[in-house]
Amino acid sequence: MEPLTRFKQLLIEREVTELRQIATELLRVHLTKEACLTEGDEGLYHDEHTLYERMKEETEQRLGYFYGDPDWFKELYVIGEQIDFLQGFLALFEQDRTGVIVSPSYLTDYFTERIIPAQVEKVLIPEAHKFLPGLSHLIQVCPDKQFVLTAQEKWLVEVLRFLYRDEFHVTIHHLSIYSSLDFEQDFDYILAIPAFGVKMELDTDYYFTRESEGIAVQNLLDFLSEQGEFTTIIPSRFTFSGGGFAKLRKWILRHAFVKSIHSLPDGTLRNYKGKSYLLTLTREPNPVIELGSLHLNDENQLALYHLKAMDPQSFREREDWRLDALLSHADVEQFESLQPKKYKVVKLGEIAELFRGKSITKNKLQPGDVHVLNISNIEDGEILWDAMDTINEEIRKVRRYELEVGDVVITCRGTQIKVAIVRELPFYTIASANLIVIRCNSKEVESEYLKIFLESPVGEKLVQTFQRGTTVMNIHPADLGELKIPMPTLADQRTLVQKYQRERQLFLEARRRWEQMRQTIYDQLIK
Repeated sequence: MEPLTRFKQLLIEREVTELRQIATELLRVHLTKEACLTEGDEGLYHDEHTLYERMKEETEQRLGYFYGDPDWFKELYVIGEQIDFLQGFLALFEQDRTGVIVSPSYLTDYFTERIIPAQVEKVLIPEAHKFLPGLSHLIQVCPDKQFVLTAQEKWLVEVLRFLYRDEFHVTIHHLSIYSSLDFEQDFDYILAIPAFGVKMELDTDYYFTRESEGIAVQNLLDFLSEQGEFTTIIPSRFTFSGGGFAKLRKWILRHAFVKSIHSLPDGTLRNYKGKSYLLTLTREPNPVIELGSLHLNDENQLALYHLKAMDPQSFREREDWRLDALLSHADVEQFESLQPKKYKVVKLGEIAELFRGKSITKNKLQPGDVHVLNISNIEDGEILWDAMDTINEEIRKVRRYELEVGDVVITCRGTQIKVAIVRELPFYTIASANLIVIRCNSKEVESEYLKIFLESPVGEKLVQTFQRGTTVMNIHPADLGELKIPMPTLADQRTLVQKYQRERQLFLEARRRWEQMRQTIYDQLIK
């Protein structure tokens, strides 16, 4: 039987089942072995009573009382001392989701490649046990840097002290990054993965939020040196939530500069299934803010994709840091800078009237003569007139929301952008509050051209920059009126529309033929 399996089995037989307890007993064995080797008593384990006394002297103050007799400890010792402590520890927590180990080796390696060449002297890694896959390599390849590692729980402090007992450029501290810190120095590089979503009990109003990740970032930023860099992993809500997080984002921008925001691959962190981001802050201003996505390449290494640069001033004017919106904003800046000089650019509100549809609760839906266009009635840029909800209401009371032929409608709630044009009105129809109606009032623009532009990739990115909200994204008609539209001549617009409609019709016909042929083939299979 493999030593670690046998070691666990011995403890489980005594009802020691928690991974923390098993890891502590493995550490107890190795601390005892270390003490024996230091004093030249390599054969000490032959005498179980002497070995037991040495264990109590060396470990009980550090790890707590050992609930067992000399014979049982000797049995544990004989098996446990065969196990490489680091490899055994990593194996124990390989499937753990409690936050003891969070970072996969490829993530720690990514940080290592950035720390090695950096001109830094002092590195702080709070809750360093989270980085254990790859942490030893980082420390060994950077002998010129001073590392300060921390852990909140005493047993994890002892784990770190044992692992790095021979590394003279490493210091271990027992502290919590979720309460006031008192370091005597600033750090040139801080690397952190704080706990996500833990509501802390606070007796102070110093912090902007009670969420653990917000408190940790606020605490750690105070100890970043003037030339330093602070890299932390944050959950998505950190980037867009209102309330305390909104105040914290403003506070960060008053005390530091954002250098980059990168999304991490889904599932990177063991104990978190949601979207997470790599946020890097500096004390010194940066010429641009780097935005992008990190993905695993064929060599199982993190590499940057979809890299964009954003103007820092534009970033500071935003209320949120949502990466998708920031990437859209960066595309918009590039789009505006590359606009052909022959096209004038106008604001949507200058060429169209914009209004939001009527808010209708479910209990108002009933048979009636007024049909209600909603998000679900729009597919592939077209309005589906079948199965549309209705209400029983007097026309005069809903006239301000009525649709006209030529109106462009666009979704204004949620993250998905849908655009359609009203080409016909089989019955009296109004727009729901989930839609904004765009009614062109200028002879310089074709409604069909406007619809094509809004549904295009660049148009969609432009629209996304106007999305606001914390839990549900919203677009206000007045905000959307500020959207800038390139305006070819009316003749050019009509040429584009005709080409679009001609090619779309060919596509629809080809799709219909394909669906018919596919069904014919399926039918032949059962004949």
